[in-house]
Amino acid sequence: MLKKTKKPKKPTKGKLTKKPKVDDNKEKILIIAVDRDDDVGDKLSVSGPIIGVKNNLKVATNFAIVDPEDSDANCMFAAIKKYKELEKDTDVEIVTLTGHSKENLFFADKNIALQLRKVLEKYPATAAIFLSDGAEDSQVMPIIQNYVPIISIETVIVRQAKGLESTFYTIKKALKDPFFAKTIYGIPAIILLLLVFTKQYALQIIALLAGLYFLVKGFNLELKISDLFRSISKRFNIHRISLSFYLAFLFFLIFAIIKGVNLFVLNAEFDMVFRIVSILRAILLYIVIAFLAMVIGAIIDLFYFKKAYLLGRHIFSLFAIFIFAVLIDFALQLIISEISFVLFITTVILATILLVLLSRFTSLFNVSSKVTELLISVPVFSKYGLFLGEVIGIDDDKQIIRYKDKTTHNIKTISRKNFNLSNGRIII
Repeated sequence: MLKKTKKPKKPTKGKLTKKPKVDDNKEKILIIAVDRDDDVGDKLSVSGPIIGVKNNLKVATNFAIVDPEDSDANCMFAAIKKYKELEKDTDVEIVTLTGHSKENLFFADKNIALQLRKVLEKYPATAAIFLSDGAEDSQVMPIIQNYVPIISIETVIVRQAKGLESTFYTIKKALKDPFFAKTIYGIPAIILLLLVFTKQYALQIIALLAGLYFLVKGFNLELKISDLFRSISKRFNIHRISLSFYLAFLFFLIFAIIKGVNLFVLNAEFDMVFRIVSILRAILLYIVIAFLAMVIGAIIDLFYFKKAYLLGRHIFSLFAIFIFAVLIDFALQLIISEISFVLFITTVILATILLVLLSRFTSLFNVSSKVTELLISVPVFSKYGLFLGEVIGIDDDKQIIRYKDKTTHNIKTISRKNFNLSNGRIII
């Protein structure tokens, strides 16, 4: 007798609804629904791919309960309906692919591509039916067509009241969306506050902020700036041992700025170039101390968060701060003719030699080309940006690492030639 298979604990781990038939020449159709901004993952903590009609029905039902106004649930139900229509006469399977948040659509598309590849390994479809709830999800069609031809496209439109009521509902939903609220409410609020508190300088400040805003939007710097602020906010965590060093960094940096402004105001009778050079030399020591404190705090964090494989880079930064501080001081003295040009060039040459020697020394801490215990606890990602797990062990002799897969919880082994270390991540 055949053994009964256990029901999966999570929808994403389910088996295919039906086994592929032996006849490989028969057409196999895959019904694909896409949740590009991963609303399902955010609200249900379910990761794709969601394979099989039972799993999709369970997730769609739970999703509709959590957020009945989201159109992604309707798209999943429409995919289930299409499956029911075709299952009697066609070898068909259903899957929902999930992406990433709106702030990172690059990783969203990579995740969708990776999930589709996994599905096609289990169910080698010869054609696909693509269901979408709008233009945003439809943008992934070229990605899907790279792996399987799309023979039918259906757009799921939720019926709503017509005319003005429908327009009002759409605007109301957009205003509640945090992604749009920042622009719709935030910018007018800043302008009004500036008009109240800055008065005669309001227009200049508004023009400056508007210019910065358009600059950020024009060069697509939102992600980089948000990552920078997120990194800074994480450093100023009260639970970190290194907090005192980061506070020292902030204190010395603010102190240097205040002192520089005061010196600029008090020495108005001097030549402008001399004033600027003198002020920079006066606050240079405080800036050096500030950045030294920040690097020391970062080194402490490396050991606390088991990221000692980055130690070489931080040691290089520690000594490089001193070297560049000396170069800047000599350059400032050269501007006001306190040292000769020959002495400055000699200093530059010596500094370059020191930096090269320092780079050679810190390369001893580089683990990008070897397997060491410093790699333990390092996150493992696919080349498409999907998080797979963390390193739990290494083997020096065989030059392999072992990591625990976050989905299957199995221990997997990777040889050194099959992974790269990049930005604190192991990429396979």
